[in-house]
Amino acid sequence: MGTNRTVLAILLAALAMLGPFSIDTYMPSFPEIGRTFGASAFELQFTISAFLATFSVMSLFHGALADSFGRRPVILFNLGLFVVASAGCALAAAFSQLLWFRALQGLAGGAGLIVGRAMIRDSFAGDEAQRMMSTVTMIFGVAPAIAPIIGGWLQAWLGWRSVFAFLTAYAALLLVFCWWRLPETLPDGDRQPLVLRTLFANYASVFGSLRFVLLSSAIAFNFCAFFLYIAAAPVVIYQWLGLGESEFAWLFIPG
Repeated sequence: MGTNRTVLAILLAALAMLGPFSIDTYMPSFPEIGRTFGASAFELQFTISAFLATFSVMSLFHGALADSFGRRPVILFNLGLFVVASAGCALAAAFSQLLWFRALQGLAGGAGLIVGRAMIRDSFAGDEAQRMMSTVTMIFGVAPAIAPIIGGWLQAWLGWRSVFAFLTAYAALLLVFCWWRLPETLPDGDRQPLVLRTLFANYASVFGSLRFVLLSSAIAFNFCAFFLYIAAAPVVIYQWLGLGESEFAWLFIPG
C-alpha cells in the first residue's frame, strides 16, 4: 500500500484537525444548545471541559498504545470511536448525554495528532522530517480559521445538531481514507509491549523533574489564556456585542 508524501501529509493534517474542529465548530451554537437543554452559559462551558479533560488524559496513552499495537490500528480505532461519540452528541436527548459524548470525543480526538507525529518520526529523519512536520502544521493551521465559519453557517441554516453531524461525517470520511491510504509505519519487530507499571514509572520520572514542570507550566498557562478566551467567546460575541451566528467567526478568528 504505497502512499506518497503529499497524501500522507494531508491525512496526518486532517487527523490533527479533529481537535480544533471538535471545539471551534460548535462555539456558534452555544445559545441554541443552552435553549434546547435549559443550560446556562456556565453549564455549557462544561462541554469544553469534558472534552479537554479526557483529551489531555488520553494524550498520555495514545503514544504508548501505538508503540504496542501499531500506528494504523490505534488511529482507525479512535476514528471509529470519534464517529460514535459525534453521532451521540448530535442525537443527545439530555444535557448529561451531551457531556458524556463530549468526553468520549475527547478520548479519541487526540490520537491522530499524537500518533501522526510518531508516524513522521518513523518514516523520515533530519531535514526530511522537519519538512514533513512543517507541511502538516501548515495544512493543520487552516482548521482554527475555518472551523467557526463552518459552524456558524451550519448553525444558521440547520441548527446545532448539524454541527455534530458534520463532525460525524468528517470523521467517517477520514476513517475510510485512512483505511485505504494510511500506511503502517511501525514494523511488528519494533513494537514494544504495553506495561502500565513501566509507563507510569516513566511518567513519574518526567513529572519529578522541576525543569520539565516549570517549562511545561509556562506553556500550560499560555494555553489557559487561550481556552479562557474560547470559553468566553460565545458570551462576549452574542450577549455583549449582540452579533449573530454567521458573524461569530470574524471576531473569533483573530483570537
